[in-house]
Amino acid sequence: MYFKGKPQHEILLRLGLILRRRGLPALPDLQNTIEKGLSCLKNEEAAIRPRALPGAPGGLIRLKPEGYFVIIPDLHGRVDFFNAVMNWSGFSGRPLALDIADGRAQVICVGDAFHSESRGRMRWQKAMKEWTGGYRIHKQMDREMIENLGLLEMINIVKTAYPGQFHFLKGNHENIANEEGGGNHPFRKYAAEGAMVKLWVQTFLGMKFFKALYAWEKALPLLAEGPDFLICHAEPGRSITPPEVINAYENPEIIHELTWTGNDQAEPGSVLRTLKNFGKADEKSRIFGGHRTVSGYYALRQDGRYVQINTPKTWVIAAFSDIQSFQPDKNIICLGQG
Repeated sequence: MYFKGKPQHEILLRLGLILRRRGLPALPDLQNTIEKGLSCLKNEEAAIRPRALPGAPGGLIRLKPEGYFVIIPDLHGRVDFFNAVMNWSGFSGRPLALDIADGRAQVICVGDAFHSESRGRMRWQKAMKEWTGGYRIHKQMDREMIENLGLLEMINIVKTAYPGQFHFLKGNHENIANEEGGGNHPFRKYAAEGAMVKLWVQTFLGMKFFKALYAWEKALPLLAEGPDFLICHAEPGRSITPPEVINAYENPEIIHELTWTGNDQAEPGSVLRTLKNFGKADEKSRIFGGHRTVSGYYALRQDGRYVQINTPKTWVIAAFSDIQSFQPDKNIICLGQG
């Protein structure tokens, strides 16, 4: 079976090669992959991604109603997790990537491609010594970036191949410049992760790639709208409207509300009001997100209207075809450990 003149399994083969690769990607190939992904984001169909006031694709993705939906939570460099999702055969008996290619499935990632977080805690602490030494030695940081860049490649390969069926939303870790402003905050948790990655990329990949990655982050959507459900990185901090999401890059407050809101920081009722703003008043309508880690496979917040999935030690996804029959214990699925 073919898609755009190529065997559908070619994407899976490319992902498998990245997964098994032990070193860093070749810079020309990496540059080409990110530039293709950026071009794809800048030229998304207006029916899928309504235009913002300046005329560029806005922050909202309108999902097609057909087929089934798969939501992938925070990835944080987990190439093995992403590869497992693309090979998952839970609904049709064949790899998800083939259902994406045939238009049977839509996949939405909630963001956070970089920074291994707790999984790489010891590595971060060792790499911080390399960073303070100006990366004269950079073995530990190289290991971190092999994962991060491999995942970045995977995301852009799939996006470029299937632009209308695969979407990656901006999370709070999509901040390669480690900037304060524009809805972003500098990031540090187990080390000085934001500053460490910024310097490594500028030092070893150069400013051309750094600028392309910065532009890619700024071109990402922020929220996906499906039939009776929404998807964003974090629990909406307040009531959000469709025009605000579409024009979010002109209003950094909206970016912040959708990517940085922590547990118990949102206004009471923000999820329900946001759903109603999008015309989703049905009692079974939901918003899906990640951002903060959960105990178990999922957490239900705001009277069950916000479904939170983010498990650093397990590969958990949400998969369903109809939100009316969505059951967390059935439709939130663990694909493995990692």
